[in-house]
Amino acid sequence: MKISIAVSILILAAAASLGWHDHQRLTTVRGNHAKLVAEAARLGISVDPNNPSDPVRITKRERENREAEAKQAAVEFIAFAKEMEAIEKKGGPPDEATQKKIVDFMDRMMALDSAQLKILIAEVRAAKDLKDETRQGLIGFSIMTLSSDHPQAALALFTESSDLFKDNGMGNHVVSSSLAKWAKEDPLAALEWVRKNGEKFPDLVNDDAKRGRISGTAAQDPALAFKLVGELGFKDGSQAISSIMRAAQTPEERTATFAAYRVHLASLTDDKARSALSTPAISALGGNLGREGFQSATAWIETAKLSDEELQGVASGLNHSVKSAETGQWVEWIGEKLPPDKADRNIRNMVRNWVENDYQAAGKWLAATPDSPAKNISVRSYAETVARYEPETAAQWAMTLPPGADRDTTLKKIHDNWPKENEDAKEAFAIEHGIK
Repeated sequence: MKISIAVSILILAAAASLGWHDHQRLTTVRGNHAKLVAEAARLGISVDPNNPSDPVRITKRERENREAEAKQAAVEFIAFAKEMEAIEKKGGPPDEATQKKIVDFMDRMMALDSAQLKILIAEVRAAKDLKDETRQGLIGFSIMTLSSDHPQAALALFTESSDLFKDNGMGNHVVSSSLAKWAKEDPLAALEWVRKNGEKFPDLVNDDAKRGRISGTAAQDPALAFKLVGELGFKDGSQAISSIMRAAQTPEERTATFAAYRVHLASLTDDKARSALSTPAISALGGNLGREGFQSATAWIETAKLSDEELQGVASGLNHSVKSAETGQWVEWIGEKLPPDKADRNIRNMVRNWVENDYQAAGKWLAATPDSPAKNISVRSYAETVARYEPETAAQWAMTLPPGADRDTTLKKIHDNWPKENEDAKEAFAIEHGIK
């Protein structure tokens, strides 16, 4: 079942177009609530021990007021969803006033606690004049408001409304994000939820959800995360391994994760299993290092004392993650650290990506860089890549290479990549350089 555009706007407009600044408001609301609970405890006012996330409960009247507040929020939420559907029928994006309403409603939803959201969900389910797809969207958004700060409560509400999420991606998002957050706080409890609900929700407790569980665990206990890859039964374990490495966001976390990786790798007796683990893990590590920045990343690499094989894996993972302004530094680093045959492939891939994304920056770096084996490899990759668009420029760069096989091969590839609409120039180029 497809979620309507109207509900998608309600859920996503503030998140994308408005920058999801409401999460900061949620943090403020939760922080104020925590202060109120602490102040209540100091004054001797009790808090419901079975619902510690609920606001302070003082009297029956107060409880009834909060229930009434939740029901009123449901009434207004439902009415607003219908209003959004009317906007959808007219076509076009919501106006400024409607966008403000979206933000206000998100603020209000995020201020509700789990007990109130449960009431709101019951009201939405009972509303007979709602379209099914609208009902899905409203309940999904209600649960999503809890997933960041109260993942256990979010999953509990999800299981009670799981029948609404069988045919769309929202259920998968709720489960994945909640498990990732819960695993950071309590890995074993999150694992137990997966064990109990994996068969009940096979389409939702899938590899995506399990990866959320793994990455959350990795932030707290990387050794346990590696062990869980086999236990959770991934269809594609390589992506799970990559998620563990990507979860390490600081040099300290990376050191702990890499140590756990080495211990786990050493425990494997099957060479095939070891290879299946090491390739995606080291490549993901390289991707993280590229995003972090050259100075910090290379400093960490020096302390980690990587083997030649590990260095090669890191280099392969750098290709798509390095910052454009630092690509030249990485090229030179690879040329210094890797054997010529391994450096060749990695430098060529990195420069090709650089040229495709920012050919002017790549050209300026080449023009200013002293001659070296790494520069020659870069020139070959640059010339072969720009040949599809500017073959004459590519030829000029190729001719800066020392005479020999590398220059001849590059000229041949420029000829092969020559734009089809300029056959006369291609033929003249072949004659000039003796290309048959």
